[in-house]
Amino acid sequence: MKYGSVLAAVVCVSMGAALSAQPSLPDFSGIWRIDDAHSGRGVDVWGQTRARLLVITQTPSEIVVETDGGGPSAPGDLRFRIDGGELLVRDDSLGELPDFVRKVRTFAAWTGDALKTETETISESIDKQTGAPKVGRGITSVLTFHLSEDGSELIVERTGFRAQRPATLNGRPYDRKDDLAYNIDRVRYTRSRETGR
Repeated sequence: MKYGSVLAAVVCVSMGAALSAQPSLPDFSGIWRIDDAHSGRGVDVWGQTRARLLVITQTPSEIVVETDGGGPSAPGDLRFRIDGGELLVRDDSLGELPDFVRKVRTFAAWTGDALKTETETISESIDKQTGAPKVGRGITSVLTFHLSEDGSELIVERTGFRAQRPATLNGRPYDRKDDLAYNIDRVRYTRSRETGR
């Protein structure tokens, strides 16, 4: 009996030490302003623009990104669960349309100390000829957030992909090399010392 108690105590202490030794995840919270001098000229990435200002709020379960209008096309603030789940919210920004619903899907996952996010628009409609439901998937905008070692700079990589490839693009048969959704742009932001915007 004594041996079992000692073994259980050793296992508990070892697990506690292993858990406390795991590195903590970065906290991206703060007000971030674009650093034009170090970001260079923007690369066109379809479905999103460079945000000049990011206001990020992070909790243990989610991250909220407010922008000055730049970033992926989505209504309101971008909200991501950072515990591995995805969010799906209705987007009424187009107003009420008959037999049509637009939704926005967001997902985030940690890759080391970087946070990779996805934002995708999904449309649900009724085919007018057959009456069958149709689902259309837009460009998925991908943002990857990475903090500098001292936490004073935020690097955001912008790119994207298509879950559904179109038959044509710009009047020609689809060719991925012509698709600006897959371009990659890296933007550098510096932490603002201001508390307001």
